[in-house]
Amino acid sequence: MNRPLIAAACLMLLASMPLCAQQDRTLMLQADFDSLLVREPFPEGANGVEKAAITIGRQLLGHNYYNPPNVLFLRQAVREIGPVRGILATSDRLLRASKIGTADYSLPRPPRGIEEGPEAYSGAIKVPTVAAATDSGTAVSWNMLEPPVRKGQGRLQHVSGGCQAEFRSIAADYDFALYLIDNDLKRDALRLVSSPCFTPSDTLTFLLGWAHYNLKQLPQAREYFQGIPKGSSFYDQSLFYSTAVSAHLGDFSTPVASLTGYNGPHTELRDLQLSGLALLRDDPAAFKQASQSFGFSDFALQEAEHTLCDIYNSRYVKRAKSPALAAIASAIIPGSGKIYAGKLGEGISAFLLTGVFGAITAEHWVKDGPANWKTIVPGLLGAFLYIGNIYGSYMSVSIYNSNLKDAQDTAVLYNIHIPLRSVFK
Repeated sequence: MNRPLIAAACLMLLASMPLCAQQDRTLMLQADFDSLLVREPFPEGANGVEKAAITIGRQLLGHNYYNPPNVLFLRQAVREIGPVRGILATSDRLLRASKIGTADYSLPRPPRGIEEGPEAYSGAIKVPTVAAATDSGTAVSWNMLEPPVRKGQGRLQHVSGGCQAEFRSIAADYDFALYLIDNDLKRDALRLVSSPCFTPSDTLTFLLGWAHYNLKQLPQAREYFQGIPKGSSFYDQSLFYSTAVSAHLGDFSTPVASLTGYNGPHTELRDLQLSGLALLRDDPAAFKQASQSFGFSDFALQEAEHTLCDIYNSRYVKRAKSPALAAIASAIIPGSGKIYAGKLGEGISAFLLTGVFGAITAEHWVKDGPANWKTIVPGLLGAFLYIGNIYGSYMSVSIYNSNLKDAQDTAVLYNIHIPLRSVFK
């Protein structure tokens, strides 16, 4: 081969190397090395020890799947639910903070994470919010915006200024007031029927209650509905709406006496509401007595009757999941209590992690003896996670039962309220 040609090729290669190196450096600078281990900032308020623990956790787990991180969660849990429960809750959280443990969730992943604080381990029964369902089935909050009305001489009188004109009956404006309410002009309707120029009557009292009810002002609506006397043409509708409103306000006992004494044409609706109130009061005997008249044939009531019966069977006939059984199962086979609670991913994660530490401890026990630090350290960590697995299984079933009861109570409130629109249309 021609030597000058070879020499020229070598010189060209040597000359191009700095250019290639510069291009490689540029490519590296422009490369997308988007790693959460590098870019994820530390949470606000973390001290030096907690930052070091978070760094180690990121190296071991890759990502932080919960927010706040476990280290900050420990501090917050100890403060809010006590040191013993806080430590046990953190132990259970460590078992769940893996890709397998979070497989059951469809919540945001890092950097946002799954929002969960110590309140998830409080075990407190949630009180259903004062809410109702619209005709479309959408839950809406019922805000109490107006001050309560004052009672007059045996009848509720609307508090307002004096009338400058002659008193007149509301009967002529009855259809117009309903028209305003039906066309989402509820506040205009309330201003109309609140005029001091109308002569007090059952019709006026009902319209005041109906206007407040549609404005989601429940205490006022209940006061007006309860002001309708027996024998009035508005009594039946007012009685059943006042019962539904009382239930939404958390009063499950007061309406029972009024409903029990009702003998009008809507006795099946009466028993439907009595059954719902019995479930809300946790009184299965009262439910069985009231539900005996369920015919399941009235189109307006049959779906609600079936739903209430299903809730009764789920709550009192079938056996509820036992937190104690979940704890015992996890004590025998780690993670099995979580699976019993419906948390498959968390159960598998707990089983694998406690199993790994148990295997490491057993191996060093055989090789190095029980007093060696290689046996003691993984043994203590494994015991910590094992106890947390038992506690977490117990709490998972407790929370499951609590959430189930909340959902059932919400369904009861819905089903003693929604049929009224069909019955009194």
